[in-house]
Amino acid sequence: MLNINTNLSSLIVQSNLKLSTNGLNTAIERMTSGFKINHAKDNAANYSINTNLSTKIRAYQVAEDNAMMGLDMVQSANSGLSQVSDILARLRSLEMSVQNGTYGKDSLSAVNKEARALTAEISRILNNTEYGDKLFTTPSRETRSGFVNEVVHRDTSAMTTLESVDETVKLTSGTYSISSAKELAKLATMTNNGLIERGGAEFVLGADIDLSEYSEGEGWVSIGTNLGNGGRFPTKFDGNGYVVSNLYMNSTSGREALGLFGFCGGGCEIKNLGIEDVDITLNSGCGALAGYVEGATISNCYVKGGKISAGGDAGGIVGALAGYNNTTLITDCYSDVSVTSTRRAGGISGLMGNTIMRNCSSYSSIKSLTKEWGAGGITGGCYINDVPHGRNVQIENCQVFNVNEELAGVIVGALSHKEGVGILPLTITNCSYDSRYKGSAVGGELYGAVVLNNITTFEGQSFKSPFFQVGINGNEAGKIGYSMDLSLDGIELFSFLGEKQIGVESIDYYLKKIALKQTELGALENRLMSALEQIKVSYDNLVSTQSTIRDADIAEESSAYIRSQILQQASATLLAAANQSPSIALQLL
Repeated sequence: MLNINTNLSSLIVQSNLKLSTNGLNTAIERMTSGFKINHAKDNAANYSINTNLSTKIRAYQVAEDNAMMGLDMVQSANSGLSQVSDILARLRSLEMSVQNGTYGKDSLSAVNKEARALTAEISRILNNTEYGDKLFTTPSRETRSGFVNEVVHRDTSAMTTLESVDETVKLTSGTYSISSAKELAKLATMTNNGLIERGGAEFVLGADIDLSEYSEGEGWVSIGTNLGNGGRFPTKFDGNGYVVSNLYMNSTSGREALGLFGFCGGGCEIKNLGIEDVDITLNSGCGALAGYVEGATISNCYVKGGKISAGGDAGGIVGALAGYNNTTLITDCYSDVSVTSTRRAGGISGLMGNTIMRNCSSYSSIKSLTKEWGAGGITGGCYINDVPHGRNVQIENCQVFNVNEELAGVIVGALSHKEGVGILPLTITNCSYDSRYKGSAVGGELYGAVVLNNITTFEGQSFKSPFFQVGINGNEAGKIGYSMDLSLDGIELFSFLGEKQIGVESIDYYLKKIALKQTELGALENRLMSALEQIKVSYDNLVSTQSTIRDADIAEESSAYIRSQILQQASATLLAAANQSPSIALQLL
């Protein structure tokens, strides 16, 4: 039918022209973008799948970068450990040469100089091996601060200052205040010269004291350096709730029993004293508070921060505790330091005998470098010999935190008994320790002398380990945990090789520790390489899947383009013809 108002032919052609034009535009978009899905309307289901695939692919790219950086970090750590291992091997050779007994004084001095240099280099390597930050870290451990019992400061303003006292005059009575490092050093001088009367005078801290000025050479000189009655510290010392900090001692001399106090004899009472940030390296037994205590009382004291390394018995608080004519009593104390010894090592004392210890805790990291001696959470060793005026050792209400499998015994490392001598019992009552320790309360042979009453365990604090994120999700399956914890505290002892035989076994302890860490890091490196392989396979498969869903077939799209172009041109020609239909109708009028 020929009409004027409705041009049906034109409408049909316009519709097809629109379709061909849209098809042409779609083909152009797909060929220029390379994707057959550019909008959700192209394929709603596959568009959603493609978005999820893109997210996962990006996550795998990040995971691959993480694994690669992890490998670089592990390889940096292994390189540092290899250097340390080589230096330890050299120290071991030097120790074997020293033990041969053929070196003269000059040769031993040369060995000592080399050993010091090598020891310093080990510390430098561990402290400067970095990957973004320092690599090797100190193991995390549970800690505490402050005094066990709260201390109210005594007013010292009316007391005589020790500074005003003539240091050549013997003190037999009176109460004296100490408020500076120089005054504390003066007390050491007077004590060591035998000028402090037993049980006479009392000394009270009037302020916190920083001993940084005694950080050169051999460092601090102990208060009481002579075992004889004339050189012991024999009287009362009240820390008054104050803290002595930055105690530094580095002695290569033959002197024994060193600490802030050296020898403390009968009549000695030390209380309410905190000691923080210690750096003690000695070739003889020591403790941060005191080296050797006999017939004395220590209460409400603590040692926190730093390290103690000794070639003899070492304890966080005291090197050795004894009490023959008078019982030694130590109560309400704790330690939170690193303690290393070539012999016995303990959190509170290196060795104890004829002593009562109550309500003490160890948060310390403790190790002995020789198996025949051992380390204990509270004390490294305990004498059980029945000596004149002796009494049995009692350990009551004590706790051990931060246990490690290197402890020979979680409370007492080992018992010391002389054959043919009677035995005094060791009684341990109401004590507890971290349940992660699977060994015994007392290490070594017990000689039938140990009485255990109500020994319990508790769940210690756990610390999160760092990890490499090599998975695309946040769950545990995508994480590889690792530890860069490495403590070589005590390595400073090897600087004494030319002056004291440390023992090949002690060096082997550190060589074994390094080897174990290298094995651990080697296994970690293998895991990271395996993770990289798995990431690559997953990444390739996801990219292939995404390509199938998203990528355009250019050959197919070019054919569609040509088809749409021809249809568009045909539609344009026919539309021109269709638009002439109304004018034909006018010709009939």
